[in-house]
Amino acid sequence: CVFSLISASYAFKKSHRVSCTHKKLCNGNLMCALVCEKGTVDVDEWTSNALQYQRGLQFNEELIYSQLPSTHNSAINEADGFGIEKYFISALQGGSDLDEGDDIGEGVCQYLSMTDQLRIGIRHLEIDIWWGPVNREIEVCHSPVPLYPVGNISRTASAAGLDLEWQPLNMSCVGTKRTFEEVLREVKQWLVLPENSQEVVVLFLDTKFRLTPEQVTQGNEVIRKVFGSLLWAYTDGSPLTHTVREMVTRNKRVVIENNKDSWLSPAVGQPLVFYPTLWTHQFGASSFQEFPSCVVEGDSSWFGSQWVRALDGSFLEAASRCGVQLASSDYVNPDDMQLLVWSWQQGQPKGDGGDCVAMGPAGRWLLLDCEEQLPYACLTAGNSSKPQWAVDLSVVGGWGSSRCGSGSEFAAPSNGYSNALLLNAGFAQKLWLNAVNPLAI
Repeated sequence: CVFSLISASYAFKKSHRVSCTHKKLCNGNLMCALVCEKGTVDVDEWTSNALQYQRGLQFNEELIYSQLPSTHNSAINEADGFGIEKYFISALQGGSDLDEGDDIGEGVCQYLSMTDQLRIGIRHLEIDIWWGPVNREIEVCHSPVPLYPVGNISRTASAAGLDLEWQPLNMSCVGTKRTFEEVLREVKQWLVLPENSQEVVVLFLDTKFRLTPEQVTQGNEVIRKVFGSLLWAYTDGSPLTHTVREMVTRNKRVVIENNKDSWLSPAVGQPLVFYPTLWTHQFGASSFQEFPSCVVEGDSSWFGSQWVRALDGSFLEAASRCGVQLASSDYVNPDDMQLLVWSWQQGQPKGDGGDCVAMGPAGRWLLLDCEEQLPYACLTAGNSSKPQWAVDLSVVGGWGSSRCGSGSEFAAPSNGYSNALLLNAGFAQKLWLNAVNPLAI
């Protein structure tokens, strides 16, 4: 019994579906977990390239149309020591699954470090923050006290003859936390890498309690110290009406939002952090109607006018098809990111079929011989509340001979919603798209 419990507590579950370099973290002598070393997670090349291509399609559009893969409680992850007790607790309770949301009260909802979340394609990160009364600074953690019945754990272990020698307070902000500056520096370290010079990241500060003006000032000083001119500040106005290209050109590639109005009232200086959040609706599967309705909490007019956040990883693909800008997941892994690819067909692009980009009958993109006779994707209205596509199946030709009617232009979708609308307009036929073949770049 003791051996099986110890073995279970060391295990890195197969269901994580993550290949990485492991390290062991422990709370006491038995509560241990194998976690991924920061920056070592194997990234799926096809998924990474497809997501990067999609970001390129959105580069010249206003940020309000950008789809930024998101995670819930991003900073509260096992790689940084949060929730490592859950594997032992699960074994102690007969194998109950504690990988469903915040099941041990510590707020842990992710396996991977924020660095690895960014590496696999996440661009919207949630950072839980409190004011630490001891160190008198903003700290990153989830709960000030253990929310799981730690006494029951100790008693059950003792009855099984196990001496845990553990620190129950490690299941709270008292024992497991990171500094605000440390977490922000982790994001910046990734952002300033040369290969990430075209990337924009949005940080959501889940502020657990209102901060005083003096505490906000201290938080702003940390933000300025870390990000400096990289920050798109509150005083710059909403970033949603600016293109990604503009943000990159100005090198203002970090946006910070939060859920407490206290961030608008620092004791010294101007506000830096956006309030309210840039997204309006935060919803789960029960409040969402799939394409073509794409209704969120009863609202059918959100696309093109506001960001929305799906806080449920059970319908990532459906959310992406509706153009949901922030599709969030718990315990995200590289395999999950494939659900956010709405463009290329699996295995594409590959040059053995041709050099020109087309949409296939299932809505996925592929390369075909440029002389193949196909209809054209013609856009009559840009990224309005509902992009309008016109496809004349009787007008066909090679890719370089596009013929779109008056008032329309040969184009390609730039988000999942537009892609789904084009699939409908083309009656599930193969169509030429005015998109760049990435193999030719």
